[in-house]
Amino acid sequence: MSAPVAATPDNGPDCERVNTVLDQLIEGQPVTAEDEDYLYDHATDCSPCFDDIEKQRIFISFLKQRVPSPATPATLHESILARVGAVVA
Repeated sequence: MSAPVAATPDNGPDCERVNTVLDQLIEGQPVTAEDEDYLYDHATDCSPCFDDIEKQRIFISFLKQRVPSPATPATLHESILARVGAVVA
């Protein structure tokens, strides 16, 4: 008779990977499709990670509402076209 396989209660490394991928997303770094899939799959199965993701969404939403985005200068479009035109010419 074989002994039952005990579930590993500590998902430390898996949760660390989720946090690493989240940090990359927040910082605007590229994330691989494999990491995106892992993030989705792990977060939907892991209550603590899902709670952390929800907290981050709430925090980001709060920041977007409270922290004003800098205004785009009215001359930005023209200055970009002038620089591109100077490089192309």
